[in-house]
Amino acid sequence: MTAGRHGSAEFFLLVDGYNLTAAKVESFADAAIAPNIESWGLGDDWKERSPLGVREAELTAEGTFFDTNAGNSHDALSGSVPSSPQAVQRIVSFGKSGEAIGDEFVGVEGAYTHRYEVITKNEDLQRANAAYSVSGQRDEGHILQPLAAQTADWNTEATPVDYTADRGQQVVPIDTSSVANPSVITTTVPHGLTNGQKVLIAGHSGSTPSINGEHVATVLTTTTFTIPVDVTVGGTGGTLVQANSLNGGAGYLQVPSVTDFTNFVGKIRDSDDDITYADLITFADNVSAPFAERKTVSGVVERYTAFDGDTTGAGSITAFCGLARG
Repeated sequence: MTAGRHGSAEFFLLVDGYNLTAAKVESFADAAIAPNIESWGLGDDWKERSPLGVREAELTAEGTFFDTNAGNSHDALSGSVPSSPQAVQRIVSFGKSGEAIGDEFVGVEGAYTHRYEVITKNEDLQRANAAYSVSGQRDEGHILQPLAAQTADWNTEATPVDYTADRGQQVVPIDTSSVANPSVITTTVPHGLTNGQKVLIAGHSGSTPSINGEHVATVLTTTTFTIPVDVTVGGTGGTLVQANSLNGGAGYLQVPSVTDFTNFVGKIRDSDDDITYADLITFADNVSAPFAERKTVSGVVERYTAFDGDTTGAGSITAFCGLARG
């Protein structure tokens, strides 16, 4: 995502495979809430409140054009107000800073439409408002496949998302590299690494040989680790970022339309070298659009991630996919 300000044209909203951006949403709010309770009593001069230690989220979309054509806003919203505790959770994906590969998105599974209203006013088209209560967490990730139509098998491995370029990563300053084999890297702040994790070092100067590049870290302390390099002259400076993540992630697939294909399987794939890719998440075979799916994976997610769409037959499909690392 490009740093800086972003305008309304960069917004998108997908709910259960329905593209609500096309319904011309007038405003959208994404609220993260930390519930708290009153914790004051007799003898207190001032009211006090204490956090409960949990978080919740609420989404609100307002001013959507009320459209009763198949696959449009009324289909997406009217039948989704839950009438029982067994109500199906909704899958929501949205972004506020563009819809290109690598742009940020937010995904939610567990959103319930708790309010749906249709508004009629003089000299205006009818509009609809919807509010979603979120049961569970919201996932923040990056787009692997922007919403776009495809007519054959495809993948985005030529333009993958590189985890080392993630603006959400902590950039850790390096102090020194030692003369040793393996060389000990000392950081000026806690590095946050896990033993065996991959790191990308950049801007380190003076060492022989250069240690800039990707390495596997063996953690010694919170501010030291070794890399498997025989350093004969120590260096200073530079930074490091993580080159893979260890806590799995959640993939989001949103498909507004499918025409004539008899099968479609979407996959998220990852690679440690941007050459050889392996399947990380495989979504269910589905051509009954609109549909959406959230699927999780545990363990290591490598540095590069991409989307793969596998179709059967002749036809077209419009799909979106994003990945939120754990």
